[in-house]
Amino acid sequence: MADDYKFVKVFGERNTGTRALIRMLSAQDGVRMQPFGERGALNLPQNADLRAVIEGSYKGKWRKVYRDALRDDEQAVACPTKAWKHTLPVWDAAYRVKRAHVVFCVRNPYSWALSLARRPYHQRGPKFARMLDFVTQPWLTVSRDNMNAVLRSPMELWNGKVAAYGAFMRRAEVPTKVILFEEFVADPEAEVRQVLSDFEIGFENVTSVVSTKNSSITLEGIAAYYRREDWKGSLTAEVVEAINGAIDWEVAAQYGYYQLDPADFPSREITWRSWFRSRSLMMRLGSR
Repeated sequence: MADDYKFVKVFGERNTGTRALIRMLSAQDGVRMQPFGERGALNLPQNADLRAVIEGSYKGKWRKVYRDALRDDEQAVACPTKAWKHTLPVWDAAYRVKRAHVVFCVRNPYSWALSLARRPYHQRGPKFARMLDFVTQPWLTVSRDNMNAVLRSPMELWNGKVAAYGAFMRRAEVPTKVILFEEFVADPEAEVRQVLSDFEIGFENVTSVVSTKNSSITLEGIAAYYRREDWKGSLTAEVVEAINGAIDWEVAAQYGYYQLDPADFPSREITWRSWFRSRSLMMRLGSR
């Protein structure tokens, strides 16, 4: 029955824990990630033939390009309540009509930038050898990002979407909740229990389903890594300065994030090869 569950919608930029959060929420009997009686926005039956042609005609990079384009088309005609989890969300009365409960995932912009640089999901432009180049060069979006086609840098993804979460919540006529990535990493089960309690959703057992895809890394190790802010060891003075100049710190301060001082970091050039060798614990948690 429609009244036996609540519809929960999750939004968050790439690498903010959305995948793990959705898996943990959807494991609860009282939660659905789609409105009652509705299917998701993607893989529409009317596009099955076209999808099959794409899969049979292209490989590698070009298959991904065509897949992404078809996903953009399908998202473009979807109800706002079925928007891509990584989109820039805009309040719409459909959320009220479908009695949505909306969660927004937010992450420290420095740690987020490092994670995106390592796993730049949906990056369409060239790869860069240095972290500094990554955070200062323009970023091509996908249509379902719901942003300009070209951003001044990937940091604009963070600015635009986190600002949009606040604008959405100010207008929202439905329950909303923010989860900070750092708190989710510290205790995923406690954070999910709090969301369920705030949304008045009954639950029994909440189990972490986070996978690091590395058996040598435990959830306790991940929690300690972020609690100690070990990711700061991957920053340089130049990268900190570039991020400082790119982030909207008035928006960041609303979530407890503040500028770092470039003087507290070494001045050196970091390439991906040296970074990956020394920073193997920039783990999978929070991906996508």
